Amino acid sequence: MFPSEIAHALATAYLGSPVPLRIAGSGQEINTLGWVVASVPEEAAPRPVSEEERRATERMLRTLMEAAGGYYAIWTLDLGLVHGFWAILADRPEGLTPRELAARGGWDLRYIETWCRAAYAAGLLEAEEGRFRMAEGLRAPLLEPDSPVYFGGLVRFLTALRERFLHLREHMADGQRSWWDAADPELMEGVADSSRTFYTRLLRKGFRQVPGLVDRLSQGALQMVELACGRGIGLVRIAAQYPLLPLAGVDSDPASLAAAQTGLERAGLAGRVPLTRASFETGPLPPADVYLVNLALHEARNPPGALRTIREHLRPGGVLLVSEFPFPAELPGLRDPSGRLMSGAQYLEATLDDSFLTQEEVVTLLRSAGFRDVGSASLAPVHTLIWGWK
Repeated sequence: MFPSEIAHALATAYLGSPVPLRIAGSGQEINTLGWVVASVPEEAAPRPVSEEERRATERMLRTLMEAAGGYYAIWTLDLGLVHGFWAILADRPEGLTPRELAARGGWDLRYIETWCRAAYAAGLLEAEEGRFRMAEGLRAPLLEPDSPVYFGGLVRFLTALRERFLHLREHMADGQRSWWDAADPELMEGVADSSRTFYTRLLRKGFRQVPGLVDRLSQGALQMVELACGRGIGLVRIAAQYPLLPLAGVDSDPASLAAAQTGLERAGLAGRVPLTRASFETGPLPPADVYLVNLALHEARNPPGALRTIREHLRPGGVLLVSEFPFPAELPGLRDPSGRLMSGAQYLEATLDDSFLTQEEVVTLLRSAGFRDVGSASLAPVHTLIWGWK
């Protein structure tokens, strides 16, 4: 995001005076750059603008310019990920000239120059004597998918989300919803990639919040099933972390199961981790000691009914782990950075007709479904873990 002082300078340079100047006798209003911004009838009197409104307008222009800069920055990040610019620059701490970078991949020099300037403007590249290098602290967020600070998946999700904004343009009045089977493959991949950090947090500290769980998983004394396992990213990670653990995956979407099967085969786990096509809302589900539902309970058409189904199939003494977004309970929470991210994700959830569940609501739902000793832990501002025992 652009620093506020840069945004203010951009707002002044791009928009000129926030309050247009009306030129007497001309029938026109111009800004300080000399551009005509409005034509008004000669007899119309200018609307009086108070000093308070003028200052409020300037503040809002800075907010809008920061938003515009953030939009360009996300696409700059995406282009660098898709074409491998970040990986190349990460291996060249001394930096590269645009011409050298273009030559590395046979890219168009004009496009590379444009990308380097945009990345520099966003604070993503540093420059010295014509050479551009990756900004300090950017390697892990962009190039280490198993890092708890991995941001590349979110970038992919945000650029792919354009599909849903176009859907909303067309269907804002009729309210038509769109399910995963109609989703663009790029959006599916973006959603899966953005879930990586959630699995990282679960494996590094989330499971440890549940009393006695990690030791029994390590010993292979429990059977775990991931419900709504999607493309199987979590299954691969969990299997690697707990080599003795009996593990299986369930999903209702054939395309997701096919992608999960491919991922398991690539990881050499196809024979160890069976997959089943089923809905965790209606069952039947493979019996298990541990059910994991990661970023999926909010997709249930009937969350209370889904939890009752899960509890019915859970073995006595078993535990349900619900990993979710903690949607803010009150509007002011949407103004926090994490709230802003989740409010944007709500566009996707709205087109899918999903629920917006707060942490407190999930806790209440588990208790109402008959789970005992319900607990919760915040793993990150955008990630909460709730568990309950049968």
